[in-house]
Amino acid sequence: MKSILTAFALTAGMVSAAFTSQAQNGPKVAGKVVRAGEQPVEFATITLLKAGDSSLVKGAIADINGKYEFEQIKQGRYLIAAAAVGMNKAYSKPFELGAAGVTVPALSMEAASKSLKAVDVTARKPFIEQKNDRMVVNVESSITAAGGTAMEVLEKSPTINVDKDGNISMKGKGGVVIMIDGKPTNMTSQDVAELLKSMPASNLEQIELIANPSAKYDAAGNAGIINLKLKKNKNYGTNGNLNLGVSQGERSRANGGLNLNHRNEKVNIFGSYNYNHRDQNQWLGLYRTMTNEGHYQVFDQQTSTDQKSDYQAGKLGVDYFISKNHTLGVMADLSRRDRLMPSEAVTMMGNGSRLDSVLHTNTEENARWDRGAYNLNYRGILDSTGKELNVDLDYARMTQKVNASILAFTRDGADKALLNSDTSRNGQPSSIDIKSAKIDYAHPLKGGAKLEAGAKISFVTTDNDARFDSLRTGNWIKDERRSNHFIYKENINAAYINFNKQFKKIYVQVGLRGEQTHINGNSTFTKDQQMQVIKNDSSYFNLFPSAAVNYQLNKNNTLGLTYSRRIQRPDYEELNPFEFYLDRYTKITGNPGLKPQYSNAFEVTHTFKSFLTTSLAYTHTKDMMTKILEAAVDQASGDTTAIRYRYQNVARADVFNLNISAPVPVTKWWTSFTTVSLTYNMYETVIDKNNVKLSSVGFFGRTQQTFTLTKDLSAEAVFFYVSPQVADEGLFKMKAMYGLDLGVQQKVLKGKGSVKLGVTDVFRTSYFRGYFENLGRTTSVSNTWDSRQVRLSFNYRFGNNNVKAARNRQTGLEAEQNRVKGGN
Repeated sequence: MKSILTAFALTAGMVSAAFTSQAQNGPKVAGKVVRAGEQPVEFATITLLKAGDSSLVKGAIADINGKYEFEQIKQGRYLIAAAAVGMNKAYSKPFELGAAGVTVPALSMEAASKSLKAVDVTARKPFIEQKNDRMVVNVESSITAAGGTAMEVLEKSPTINVDKDGNISMKGKGGVVIMIDGKPTNMTSQDVAELLKSMPASNLEQIELIANPSAKYDAAGNAGIINLKLKKNKNYGTNGNLNLGVSQGERSRANGGLNLNHRNEKVNIFGSYNYNHRDQNQWLGLYRTMTNEGHYQVFDQQTSTDQKSDYQAGKLGVDYFISKNHTLGVMADLSRRDRLMPSEAVTMMGNGSRLDSVLHTNTEENARWDRGAYNLNYRGILDSTGKELNVDLDYARMTQKVNASILAFTRDGADKALLNSDTSRNGQPSSIDIKSAKIDYAHPLKGGAKLEAGAKISFVTTDNDARFDSLRTGNWIKDERRSNHFIYKENINAAYINFNKQFKKIYVQVGLRGEQTHINGNSTFTKDQQMQVIKNDSSYFNLFPSAAVNYQLNKNNTLGLTYSRRIQRPDYEELNPFEFYLDRYTKITGNPGLKPQYSNAFEVTHTFKSFLTTSLAYTHTKDMMTKILEAAVDQASGDTTAIRYRYQNVARADVFNLNISAPVPVTKWWTSFTTVSLTYNMYETVIDKNNVKLSSVGFFGRTQQTFTLTKDLSAEAVFFYVSPQVADEGLFKMKAMYGLDLGVQQKVLKGKGSVKLGVTDVFRTSYFRGYFENLGRTTSVSNTWDSRQVRLSFNYRFGNNNVKAARNRQTGLEAEQNRVKGGN
């Protein structure tokens, strides 16, 4: 605890010093950026340049009123450059800065339709941008992300943490909703993790972190929304992007991708193809101790897994511009993942001083996962006031086939004489069909206010037929105890209304969403030669209010307050009572009695000069869902030494989080972005009829240092540290984790291409260790993987540079994402 507070104090001191430095008096440069109608351009990127050679002096971000300010500037001759997404860059006339300072005349920015060539300035977006209701991570600005995966970029994002199983948390809270281009991934956290580990980072343009979404978004998710925005060209003519990457650790990996876009006045056609090959090792250690019928027992399990996977994804879309104000679009998104995953597990059993027996479990697994998502959409601007109508029709189908063979045999304590053996196999075909339709309407009001309303209906059907066979006297016999057929149907009807308005210094947003849910689940299996059916039928209705207020105290300080109520429904397969055995003594099961969890989240933020962002958040969660280790009984032998790993509803969870983020310009050639987070969490639950209360204080810190060595050469170093704390997933008491990434980038081909070389987890310290205790049973976990990689990547942009903004479409499948399980 002392080390945590010391680290926090040191970081706070550094941030405070930067704060003091920024606040000193001296010659100032101030101004404002506006668009047509004298409306401010919120959060534009502003750069102060030397008039003589256009070299960069300082950077800043305009506030919500479009105002900016530079302090402590040496006297001399300068000019201002302003940039914002979807708008042409704007440049001021050169001016002379004296001791009295300068107020630059308002810069007027236009919607991006022409390229400006008057001033040749090479700049890149800041790694982090703070928007009105979200934080934006510009992926292309990270060198160490090159050649890596989307998951590894996400791990480097502020307020984000990824645990040993790929579960993603934001500001200390699990239940994050993952979106891609505003569309759902339609997968559970395990499948999302596999997808993001397969997706090349070069596919990403931005990551949007939305802590408390408005009522316009589905109420699903406990911790907010992460929206991954893929690259999509925005130009007239034909253009594209090519990326290639290789990496080498203990095993090799490779990825490649091509994005193409063709656009004219009537049609925009866009498409992409991406391929990723991963070959990696993973090692899992489970050390369990318990007292069973008066006897002390120890289980020491070591599992080695070799995983080879090939991921392919293709996307094709067409936007047809019926007229200036009406657009019809269609999109198809197809992907496939093939995976081979052999594993070997050795479990040594005894009393701690004597080894009684050794269990060997060898598994050969192969799986194929296919996903197809299709969208038909319409966007219309109904009149000159800006009334807007959006309609989306969506259909998605996911199929997965998993086949595995399992050979288990037990030998004596010397690991020589065979005591018994068992051979089994299983097939788990599954399919999920999702249909949805939604309509959104925006109605501008007087004084810059806006009223939004919409409705959505969705239908989900999932069919999972798991069959297990055991080899008996040379014949395969169906294992009725472990086979299960699970069919789940769900219908959600939703509607919302949302209002927002920008007053002089106050931005206000309030909304209310209502969702009605009908579910029907049937799990069919055989017990004692009798067909058994477990039903899970229910219906419920909920209201989900949300609110946000931003108040600009003065030109340097902005306060924000947000609130939202959220729901996280169980993953479809988490409701299935089917049991999956890791070995004879360890199994994973579903829970047909699992209920949704509800959370109320509050957050206060303070922004100083669009430079230093501080947030204090509190979330109370009722019936929180998390995986818990508990005692289990083998149905055939009655053995009570087994453990079961399944989701349960934790009675209560409270999480407090303090987060500080700041970009600090150390020198002209050295910039730093640091984020630190202090979290206090409390959990209460009942396990094996025993009340369990856990709490911890945790520290998380990440710093990114970027060095501009020459005009075309730059370098980057990223370091993170996670202190010991209670992990959100599984309530494990985890030990500290930390890691260092290094990278360099060289621009080539007249700036259109780049070559990046990086090393991840240089000292190979990024691995998970933790333990869980209950009723005299202790389970320790150690999980390591091939995390140290040397990566080389090449990226090339080609085509017409006549910029023209393109649409970024959000479809209607958000609520169903993160809830599709694929037999993991």
